[in-house]
Amino acid sequence: MDIKEWILETQETEDIKNISEQGCVNGACNDLIYYDDTTKFYDDHKNEIWEMLEEETKQFGYKDVFEYIGALTGAKDINSDTSFKNLLAWWSVENICYQILNSEEVA
Repeated sequence: MDIKEWILETQETEDIKNISEQGCVNGACNDLIYYDDTTKFYDDHKNEIWEMLEEETKQFGYKDVFEYIGALTGAKDINSDTSFKNLLAWWSVENICYQILNSEEVA
């Protein structure tokens, strides 16, 4: 199951809107509140997450993926493998929620 399928199966329409508008940091995604959940999500979806990172790095004109990650909100708080995985799990879900809303896949 890819990230988009996971979101559509686990999140209500209102949750998708909240995640897109507010991000995951405020608990908008009940399934990704705890580090155990976000690190597992990252581990399960890391190939897709890195493909997304590479695509956006090129799209936004960053020299490499790590420069782009450094520009992400919350990147200053990375101080462990766990916080790194947490940031990228949240970023990927927020990104896909935004795409879902803009594609009008949810009412």
